Amino acid sequence: MSNSLKASTAGLAIVDKARLRLGWTKTSTARWWQDAHTSRATLRRFWQGDRIQREIFIAICQAVGITNWEAIADSPDLHSEIIADIPTPYLDWNEAPDVESFYGRNQELTKLEQWIESGCKLVMIVGIAGIGKTALTLALIDRIQSQFDCLIWKSLHSAPSLNSLLDSLLNTFDRNVVHDIQQDTAQLIHHLQQRRCLLILDGLDADLNNYNQFIQKISRSHQSCILIASREQPKAIEIDTKTVRCLSLKGLPKTEALQLLQSKGFTGKELGLSALIQLYRGNPLALKLVTPLIQSVFAGNVAAFLTQNTLVIGDRLRVILKQQFEQLGDLEQDILYWLAIWQEPVSFSRLQTHLLISVDPATVLEAIVALERRSLLEKWIGTGEISFSLQPLVMKVVTDELVERAAQEIQQVVQSNDMRHFKILRTHWLLRPGTDDIAGDRILHQLRDYLWRLYGATLPQTLERMLLLLKDQSPLAIGYIACNVAAILKQLRIQ
Repeated sequence: MSNSLKASTAGLAIVDKARLRLGWTKTSTARWWQDAHTSRATLRRFWQGDRIQREIFIAICQAVGITNWEAIADSPDLHSEIIADIPTPYLDWNEAPDVESFYGRNQELTKLEQWIESGCKLVMIVGIAGIGKTALTLALIDRIQSQFDCLIWKSLHSAPSLNSLLDSLLNTFDRNVVHDIQQDTAQLIHHLQQRRCLLILDGLDADLNNYNQFIQKISRSHQSCILIASREQPKAIEIDTKTVRCLSLKGLPKTEALQLLQSKGFTGKELGLSALIQLYRGNPLALKLVTPLIQSVFAGNVAAFLTQNTLVIGDRLRVILKQQFEQLGDLEQDILYWLAIWQEPVSFSRLQTHLLISVDPATVLEAIVALERRSLLEKWIGTGEISFSLQPLVMKVVTDELVERAAQEIQQVVQSNDMRHFKILRTHWLLRPGTDDIAGDRILHQLRDYLWRLYGATLPQTLERMLLLLKDQSPLAIGYIACNVAAILKQLRIQ
């Protein structure tokens, strides 16, 4: 009996159904090869139909619940064995990450597959941090890698320069690197013309604008496909053409999000699961990060967690969103601050009227488009004017950033007696317009508590001294400062 086995075509189809039930990808779910006591490379060979060690073959099948491994194995022809001279595809995806699980996204996968089969040369998957762009890309590769002669995955989360990326790609292709972007790009395009390659650029976020011209050049005149996963859509790239497509990825639908939560230990019947999914907008990473807290602190009681009226996001997701916020321009940050203050959809005309300094409406519109492109806004289309708001995850990060920066401004003014340090408190009225309720006071309450921890019982006197600095100043110089300081003082008197 041979000590090696390979899977038949029908057997692979059976294994494929088994792993889908578990929410596993073909080759990037670490638990699979770990349970089988093997490596990812061997699991890839299994899927390619290569012969692998008998014990490992059986273990791979058993890991996904298949005990009848004989039904998966290919039966050799006892009379003759013809070894076809089939070229082995070139695979370089050592930089591809491992994923824990993957659920649903069938519509998205079908759309992406259709685009690529129809000859798209550039496909972009964009969406907010944690929404599942990388996991979707890995699942897509499961479906389409057999269509390509060459597959290369490059992870760009560490923000390498364009020169570094080109060096890495051309070294992969064993081409001479001349360290000239124009010539190196031409060499890369030549290679993409020679073979049908699938090139994945995952995490093209931090230095995206510097890649615009490069992306334009590699999006045409070859037989390959470039797949980009990014938090935002590149500028100056014409979308929705026959060769360039962009998928804006949203959160998981309720059914698929429930499957994810069940894989994390919930039964699926707990009260509040639907509200939890809606609160986090079906963001897979956010749901995975909040689940251990609900299970440990609230003993799995989702409803009890929801009564806290708070949004918990892990450090990993918070850092990513904060970095993205810090990369925005001043006007873009101002808009996000206003939306965080309002906590409700706001129309463009209403937003325009609350900007302290009049800004050309075209400039404001450009900022809104840029925020949409970065997946930071939610658009609400009703019977009247289109309105905009923030996703809860973005709302939480922007609110915390707003409070922290406002407190820093007050500290700087206290130390210097110079009101020029007031910026956010000058340009933004922290009480939600038209309200005088607890929800409307939310940010002011948070800022008051932050300042109380810094100044304690001396806080009222500290704020009173600030009001004296505003004496004889022009209304434009004062802006919303007096309103904000007076509102905090009012809260201190009634607490």
